[in-house]
Amino acid sequence: MITLTNLTASYDGIPASQGLGLIRIDFTGVTQLKLDVRVNKIGSGTQSWQLWNDTDSTQVGVIDDAGATGIKVLSATFNVALSGEKILRVRAKSTVAADDPVFFGSSILVK
Repeated sequence: MITLTNLTASYDGIPASQGLGLIRIDFTGVTQLKLDVRVNKIGSGTQSWQLWNDTDSTQVGVIDDAGATGIKVLSATFNVALSGEKILRVRAKSTVAADDPVFFGSSILVK
């Protein structure tokens, strides 16, 4: 569990948002990824949970949460056209820089 105090309006804006999970995937034959993120939304902004390709510095996909506060699991499936091994990680930001969401964890399903 990581509390992202004063999350900021940009990805990696605070050190804690850089440690939200890391995974290495061999993309041979992979066409989709499903991202699940469990969070406690605290704050009034739209909070974005991005799946970031750290190897190539590109976005794989993002889940925007403009819903009500509270504990929830957010899910999205992204089509991918990647090859070779890549390191992916989750990043966060909010449209209200003072938001303090709690990140409980994430999972990735390779399809």
